[in-house]
Amino acid sequence: MKDRIAYVDAAKGLSILMIALGHITKLGNPVDCWMASFKVAIFYIISGFLMAYTGSVKKRNFSQFSCRILKTLALPYLSFSIIGILFKAGCVYLKHKPSDKVWDVFLEYFYDSIFLKGVNSMWFIPTLFIGEIIFFLLIRSHIVVKVVYGIAGLFAIKFSYICIGFIEDTGIFTVGSDAFDNVVRLVNAVCKGISAAWFIGAGYIIYIYYKKFTNINIKLAVGLLLSIVNLVLSQINKGVDFNQMKEGNYPIMFYICGIIGSLGAILILDFITSYVRLGFLDYWGRNSLIVMCTHTVLGMRTVAYEGWKKVAFIPKTAGVEYICECLVVLAILLLIEYSIVEIVNSRFYFLIGKEKKSYQHT
Repeated sequence: MKDRIAYVDAAKGLSILMIALGHITKLGNPVDCWMASFKVAIFYIISGFLMAYTGSVKKRNFSQFSCRILKTLALPYLSFSIIGILFKAGCVYLKHKPSDKVWDVFLEYFYDSIFLKGVNSMWFIPTLFIGEIIFFLLIRSHIVVKVVYGIAGLFAIKFSYICIGFIEDTGIFTVGSDAFDNVVRLVNAVCKGISAAWFIGAGYIIYIYYKKFTNINIKLAVGLLLSIVNLVLSQINKGVDFNQMKEGNYPIMFYICGIIGSLGAILILDFITSYVRLGFLDYWGRNSLIVMCTHTVLGMRTVAYEGWKKVAFIPKTAGVEYICECLVVLAILLLIEYSIVEIVNSRFYFLIGKEKKSYQHT
């Protein structure tokens, strides 16, 4: 087994913190635009990095590969979906809502899970699962197929709108019915998975050349340059939201920013981790899956946000003060999540496909 890469764990940690902060902020602001430009894409790109680094995608046959992702992705998705569905329905019950309302909430999140939309932030897991399966098949395909996919993958999100529009026009399902909504859920999940595979492939290719790039000072210079360029472009291409399948004002920038923003952060973190371990980011990077499965699913984000609102003032207009208050909420959320992470790792490790001996306090 190859050693962990310090900057990879740090990059995953940065990503999950940006995702959590993005779930706290509710006002359009430059920080949100910047984070949204690459906070999800970097996860997929890092997945491609790791596939290239370990060689797992080529060493394993389909059975071995699928067993791995069933254990590391499908099992956590199933486990926390069940927990999330029961939690959401239970909260409605505790609010003394009518039984039919409890049942409606149960069915809504049940359908979200079954048709791969996911409960809240867990939408990410099916897209990564689908993306890795597609990439596994692509890596073994003819070069022509790879090139075609490299182009077609840019239109995966637009394709989802075409498919849904076609279903509406044919009248196969009544718009607004459960059947129609479930088809929409599934189509969106698959198309996001196709887009994820594109970023995974980009990460795989980038790492092949990245590992030959050894000058640490040049890495910092290039990382800073790419990050500055991405910061500027992200303010132009506003409205990006991978989950909601929004590519922003200029769709091509969605992909450009996803790559240069991610690569810029990776290069800078590579430079920093060459001199000092970023323990804070490393911890959250190693435990990003647990955070993804709990911080919105179990209402921890709401607890942190509403709790801070009771003891402080959160501005109603975007600005420096607003961002600072949201960072405080993020700090509170992380304190809560730390307890959850430690409990899951030490007592309920099987929920995330781990064995007891694999848990190490970091």
